[in-house]
Amino acid sequence: MPLINADFLQKLREQADVVQIIGEFIDLKKTGSTYKACCPFHDEKSPSFTVSPVRQTYKCFGCGKSGDALDFIISYRKLSLPEAATYLAGRLNELVEYDTDNRPKSRFDGIQL
Repeated sequence: MPLINADFLQKLREQADVVQIIGEFIDLKKTGSTYKACCPFHDEKSPSFTVSPVRQTYKCFGCGKSGDALDFIISYRKLSLPEAATYLAGRLNELVEYDTDNRPKSRFDGIQL
């Protein structure tokens, strides 16, 4: 199975509006420059889940979960990275880009000696 292109994953992360994506799943309340909600990953009575539109990230100060829109989809919908990337690409009207080079990657790829 071909791998999803790393540059494409980065493009998805940059294009996704974390407030819009997370707001499709939970009710966010604007508080100053951020949004808050009760965390969807653990049971709580007062909001400790914060979404930052400036940083395009979320963080729960109760359970410690954090990340961007793609990370949220992985955790909330319990999807693998390829499944979540495909879902997010669909929401952004993008076609998933795969690596065409099937050789194994090493940590030295892209380094000129």
